[in-house]
Amino acid sequence: MKAIFLADAHLRNAEDKNYQLLLDFLNQEKELDALFLLGDIFEFWLGYKHLVFTSYVPLLDKLRQLSESGTKLYFVEGNHDFNMGPYFTETLHCTVIPEQQLIEWDGQKIMLTHGDLLKPNRTYQRLRRFLRSWPITLLSRMIHPDMVWSFALWLSNKSSKNRPKNQHHNPSPYLIPFSETCHSDIVICGHFHHPLEMEHCGVKIIALGDWITQFSYAEMVDGEIKLKSYHS
Repeated sequence: MKAIFLADAHLRNAEDKNYQLLLDFLNQEKELDALFLLGDIFEFWLGYKHLVFTSYVPLLDKLRQLSESGTKLYFVEGNHDFNMGPYFTETLHCTVIPEQQLIEWDGQKIMLTHGDLLKPNRTYQRLRRFLRSWPITLLSRMIHPDMVWSFALWLSNKSSKNRPKNQHHNPSPYLIPFSETCHSDIVICGHFHHPLEMEHCGVKIIALGDWITQFSYAEMVDGEIKLKSYHS
């Protein structure tokens, strides 16, 4: 069996390099049993009932093709993409994981998490709950999607400018204690934009890095998992 795990592409426009490389990568993956997307694949996503954002149609079409060919899709919601909506659950038949989840795949117990909740930050946790609350979801349904899209990208741009330059730090201080509580064989996360592969007390720990400049991902074949980097 073969599965791919990747995170943090922060896709915006189909013409962007990282977007095109992701499509190229997925087109080359033949007979893929599962694709695990661990959050922040999209720079912004909010699932509506009857529409999707135009910029994401090429990737969504590729995911649909994979699903129809028998690939099982999993999506762990990130801090940029959540409330995935009926297109993911009904059209793509994707298993959506709002926070984290222990699954069994190919003889391994795997803890999947985006990683944004591993750093204790009450302010962020309150903001996270607020953005996912039903009043905000209801409000977003009342505003034209074009306005929601424009506001989300403006907010993302503003956040990027204020982000520390050394944000891509080693996540092992957060992942090691987390792995001790998971009762799993493998822990996989995104969010930190720092690729990491290590073992602690018999648990394999993988931070996926990003699909922006590193194009890193994890590949599991017959129960063995390795961190890799894609080169077109």
